Amino acid sequence: MSDSSSQKSITATGTVKVATGLLLAKVVTWLVTGSSGILGSTLDSALDLIASTLVLWAVLHAERPADADHAWGHGKAEGLAALFQSLLIFASGAGLAVQVVRRLLAEETTVENHWIGIVVMLLSTAVTLWWVRQLKRAARETGSPALEADSAHYTSDVLLNLSVVAGLALSTLFDGEAWPDLVVGLGIALIILNSARQVFLSGVQNLMDRGLDPSEEAAILRVISGYAPRVRGFHELRTRRSGAETFLELHLDLDSHLSFIEAHDLSEDVGLAIEQAVPRSRATVHADPI
Repeated sequence: MSDSSSQKSITATGTVKVATGLLLAKVVTWLVTGSSGILGSTLDSALDLIASTLVLWAVLHAERPADADHAWGHGKAEGLAALFQSLLIFASGAGLAVQVVRRLLAEETTVENHWIGIVVMLLSTAVTLWWVRQLKRAARETGSPALEADSAHYTSDVLLNLSVVAGLALSTLFDGEAWPDLVVGLGIALIILNSARQVFLSGVQNLMDRGLDPSEEAAILRVISGYAPRVRGFHELRTRRSGAETFLELHLDLDSHLSFIEAHDLSEDVGLAIEQAVPRSRATVHADPI
């Protein structure tokens, strides 16, 4: 297993452990306080655990080498995991919204033991912030779309936790009235639904082979320009993404007086230079005489 693969699997495993610990703490806190805000955060943590388990599966599956049935490897598993995450996150947000509406219509709704909830949620926020930093670093160093989606998801959790604390604090100021907590719970539901939308779009882009970023296109242009005048230009640049890897294919415009060996060697040099300029890429370069 490469260093990148090992880092992704270790990080994904750690995420499952963190999600499990946060879920257990929030379940106990919700039972003690009856807060809808904490209920929303608990539901979100439950979906976090399922989503993080999917990410772990995707990371391990994506690192399997190419085979006869998957010539481009198994990197698309990370995009599939992101789509499954979006569905789970949407279910969590919708379920919370329904629960909040039911509590709003109830005759008596109270929140108890506010300070216990506030302390637990602040501790949960600190742990989540620490782990978000780990996820962001791993996603940046490995280029994993699954870890990147997990990082964005847990970043939104920080905002959710702080919103819950605000709701509990407002309930305390209003002598235990539940409506501030319920309003916060509804706001959390909307945030969760928006998070589902973002993760869904990210997964779709990965599976649909979204084109290169402007910075990557500029890097390719700089590389090819560095080989002028031996390389007159290029055309038919095509890309596809498979998890953290980007596959590039392009045609170089070369002088027709070059020998076959010279054209081949020059194409190889350009391809290697592109792979160095664009992280985690594999380039296939064709030589076209002009």
